Amino acid sequence: MADVDEHYYAAQFAEIRRRISLRDAAQRRRSRIVTLAGSTLAAVLLTGGALAVVQATDIEKTASVCFQAADTSASSIEVSAAPTEGVMGALPSMADRVTSAEIQCAASWRLGEFSRTDGRVPELFTCVLADGRLGVFPDEGDADCLALRLAQP
Repeated sequence: MADVDEHYYAAQFAEIRRRISLRDAAQRRRSRIVTLAGSTLAAVLLTGGALAVVQATDIEKTASVCFQAADTSASSIEVSAAPTEGVMGALPSMADRVTSAEIQCAASWRLGEFSRTDGRVPELFTCVLADGRLGVFPDEGDADCLALRLAQP
């Protein structure tokens, strides 16, 4: 009878080990699938995010903001150079960006875009805003990029 009990228990133990092994294999498969899916999703999101940042950076660096006063909370308008032949090319140099921004803002002043103007263009100075765009301000005495807590271009 002891032989039968040992054989019975050995068979039961073997079945339990087989079930545990199958369950462990299924869990490993699920874990690999979840890890692969998560990694793939992360890679797609990172790539999409990187592309969005690069595109936003190009747009930001071709746009400028003209301010009515030497204050970042003053009335402002955004100006931008149109891409050549509808295609965005290489980003212009900082000096070219500053020149373009000041020309566009001077035209805005000349056209009377700001309420306190009679078509005269004040002296202008340019700073780099926190988002990478250029901010063009009228020179009102001691105002400069440092006083506005902005970077020099």
